[in-house]
Amino acid sequence: MSTAAATLTQIESSAVLSESSVSVVEDEFIGLSDLNTVKSEVFQHQARQVLSEIEEYTRENRWDDILAMFYPVESRLPELVERGVDVEIRSRLGFVLGQVKRFDDALSELSVCVARDPESFSYHGSLAYTAYNSLYAAKNKEIVLAGNLKKQRIELAHRHFQKAQLLRPDGVTNFYREGMLFKQLEGKPDRALPLFKTAVTHWEALNATQREERHQERKNYVKSLYQLASLLLDTGNAMESLRLLKTCLVEDEKSNHLSLLFKYFALGKVNYHLNQLADARDALLFALKCTNDANDDFVHELLARIYLGMDNLSRAWEIIDKVPLKARRPYYRWTEADILCAMKIFDKARTVLIQCQERDSRSRHKSLIRLVRIEYLSGNYQKASEYAEAAVRFFQEKWGKPLDDGLFWQSASQLRLGNLKEARALAMSLKAQNSRHEKLGKLMAALEKSEKTVSGAS
Repeated sequence: MSTAAATLTQIESSAVLSESSVSVVEDEFIGLSDLNTVKSEVFQHQARQVLSEIEEYTRENRWDDILAMFYPVESRLPELVERGVDVEIRSRLGFVLGQVKRFDDALSELSVCVARDPESFSYHGSLAYTAYNSLYAAKNKEIVLAGNLKKQRIELAHRHFQKAQLLRPDGVTNFYREGMLFKQLEGKPDRALPLFKTAVTHWEALNATQREERHQERKNYVKSLYQLASLLLDTGNAMESLRLLKTCLVEDEKSNHLSLLFKYFALGKVNYHLNQLADARDALLFALKCTNDANDDFVHELLARIYLGMDNLSRAWEIIDKVPLKARRPYYRWTEADILCAMKIFDKARTVLIQCQERDSRSRHKSLIRLVRIEYLSGNYQKASEYAEAAVRFFQEKWGKPLDDGLFWQSASQLRLGNLKEARALAMSLKAQNSRHEKLGKLMAALEKSEKTVSGAS
């Protein structure tokens, strides 16, 4: 017998110990059962088989079949749960549950994944995305998220988006999605803008090989370009917005992650703000060729406004009149009234605006101010003052502060009516509210002139 064999025999013969004399220290990394590698390999193989089936059914969108077979994992796959090889299965089930709008169950599964592997980029990103999707579902009235629950869901999404960003600081998708959370779901465009900018910067910093490896993030780069262009336009940076939008059009030319309708509408809008009306017109005419959507009234409205700016009133009216009367939303009716005023059809413009403000519980002041201008230009100063007062009152009730333009037109109307004391009081209220109002200087000068005239006459 060799020396090694003799030593092994000696160890085996002396290692017959009672169970009570064996000290085992188990932790999260290893347990006594892990020494049985044969059984461990069997469970790992079973878990891979389950994941393979889920993947196959996912390609066919067979969500109910997946849940019937594997959810909940505690009762469907108890051996895998016991062995701790259920985490990735739970992650996939979280995605499936989200597809059928069972967001609470989805978040529960994904929370288990994050608890088991708190440094997993994938699990944090999935949990954040599911919370984000649930908020969109609530916005679309597919589910109900009321009060504090909605607030908690927003906080949950932000927390895990930010953790995913820390785990992949050069990423694109989680910066884009958190930007959309701020912009679309919370109405905080100022918080969204730097996130879209970061997403764009990160993608553009990748080399060709990295872009190929992370090709799935490309669509969110394209969407970030679009959203960033939109926000920059809103902040007054139309030239940079145009540059980004042109990049978006080139990058999305083949993939069409964004619809042609929205891309060319955005192009038309930017050119409109740059006063490049012919380019704006051409972009919007192309946008209309790209859709059969009945909800394309926003394109018709802007196109009509562009023709109005080009003094082509007949064409402006032809475009605005294409949308059925019942489908015309307040902003559409404002442009309709503007065109009628340009055509000097004031009575019809009045009717449009009166009908509009009666049905508009959010932006009634915009119709009222248009009515003020019509009445003022017609010399009906008392009526103009009444509409201006109504606009100020509505804006105060709705937004908690006076309306600058309402105060201006109240003061101007009272000035023309000869009520100088009231006109000055209103002008001073406007000055306190907005000392930079574009017509405040002219108003104060007209008041002083009238006051001097009255003083001289007396």
